[in-house]
Amino acid sequence: MKIGFDAKRYFHNNTGLGNYSRVLVNELCKHFPEHDYFLFDKRPNLYAHPENVQIIRPSGTGFLWRESGIIKDIAANDLEVFHGLSNELPFGKFPSSTKKIVTIHDVIFKPFPEHYKWMDRTIYDIKTKHAIETADTIIATSKATSDDLIKYYKADKKRIEVVYQSCGKLHQLRYSNEAIETFRKEKGLNEPYLLYVSSFQFRKNHSALIKAFADLKQNKTKLVLAGRKGETYDACVALIKSLGIEKLVNLVDDISAEELPLLYRGAQAFVYPSLVEGFGIPLIEAAFAGLPMAVNNIAVFKEIAPDGTLYFDVNNQASMVNSLKDLIHNFTGNVNYEEHLKLFDTHKISQNIIQIYAGNN
Repeated sequence: MKIGFDAKRYFHNNTGLGNYSRVLVNELCKHFPEHDYFLFDKRPNLYAHPENVQIIRPSGTGFLWRESGIIKDIAANDLEVFHGLSNELPFGKFPSSTKKIVTIHDVIFKPFPEHYKWMDRTIYDIKTKHAIETADTIIATSKATSDDLIKYYKADKKRIEVVYQSCGKLHQLRYSNEAIETFRKEKGLNEPYLLYVSSFQFRKNHSALIKAFADLKQNKTKLVLAGRKGETYDACVALIKSLGIEKLVNLVDDISAEELPLLYRGAQAFVYPSLVEGFGIPLIEAAFAGLPMAVNNIAVFKEIAPDGTLYFDVNNQASMVNSLKDLIHNFTGNVNYEEHLKLFDTHKISQNIIQIYAGNN
């Protein structure tokens, strides 16, 4: 098969959508090299790609190429499959011989419009609706997202395939105790710590976790909040100061991709208080690190979190406090999630995707 991808996120996004794109495409190229792969992007300039792919740039000026002009290049390359990896497909008439696939990760802007600017959610809504109507097959990365597509867009259930995603290969490697301890010393993380990995956004709900942690009234375990500075970062700094827990909370925004697995493995446990997610890759990263975890009681977390996970209600501070106490006092070692992690095996995922391309799903 000749298979093409919208590769904007592949080349230019170093977090969620970018990681999904790179892991999927690279695994397909590795395990199914008999196919021809094409990455479509205007300016591919960030990530190295497998040798057995071709890069397709605009044949014309590139103006609105990704939105519609790309279809001419899809036709010129006789693609049998075109996969929009990040919630959208180009507008226009596709060649009849090209199967149209889209992965939709979430439609969070529908249940939580207050967290998005009017213009942004309007654009997201238009693109999502178009992708659902255009695609021959819609890949949802969780059943929770599939349910949302049916709820908010009346998507045809028969055209939706739920295929989980995984995390980057670095999280799936083994690391020595020496490497972990060296990392902790370099970062000044000498005490036991609870970890939350997420960019600072409203829906990530850092403030609820900070308040619950402060209510523990203990000083032996720290809280590490790791992620890119965002709209709530300054408010979190102010909240930590007002609660007098500056010495107990570390804000980390400079962890590299290579260091992140070590940050997980140095932690005592993982906490995930986010209000809403389409999937929740940090849960998988934490599971590969063998961390016990406590998470918000939302549908997608109940779907993908491993057995033994503690659940709390973010609207009930006592519930959060009790879960944090359990993590600190009752979970003292790593957990073996080997069976659970088979659900997120990258080879298995790539097999599922190639079957969808071939029409064997």
